Amino acid sequence: MQDYGDTPMSKGELVITDARLRRLHEYWLSKKGDRRAPSRKDIAPEEIPDILPYVFIMEVVGDRLRYRLVGDGFRQIYGAKLIGAFLDEVDLDHVTAAYIGEYTLAAKDITPVARRWTFRKNDGRYLDYERLILPLSPDDKTVDMFLCGAAGFGYG
Repeated sequence: MQDYGDTPMSKGELVITDARLRRLHEYWLSKKGDRRAPSRKDIAPEEIPDILPYVFIMEVVGDRLRYRLVGDGFRQIYGAKLIGAFLDEVDLDHVTAAYIGEYTLAAKDITPVARRWTFRKNDGRYLDYERLILPLSPDDKTVDMFLCGAAGFGYG
């Protein structure tokens, strides 16, 4: 087992292996049109009920990220309640900086980022999942939220 993401972070060609995450990416592309990224108001959860359990939304609060919406599928993968929690406060063991770094890259370049993560949380749970980060922008210049998806396995 590797310490963290065992597939390289997508920069350039986006590699998404999970069909649910590919569907989320296609949805995001359909909403952005000619812009670099859609805005939060463009996203309608009722349009993606088939993948909603694997979707979560992160909001930018100052220089931190907070879970705003978390689908049940992702909550089960992670193994804890996340809504309202700040990303830097959740149990990501030793991968927190790398994990947050992907959001920084997605915001800086206003581009999707995908990666498979494999690690053991501080509570001992082993996680193995693919995550997709899709930036949301109100003005096509700044990122204020991220539409994300995660699919995979969490083991006790």
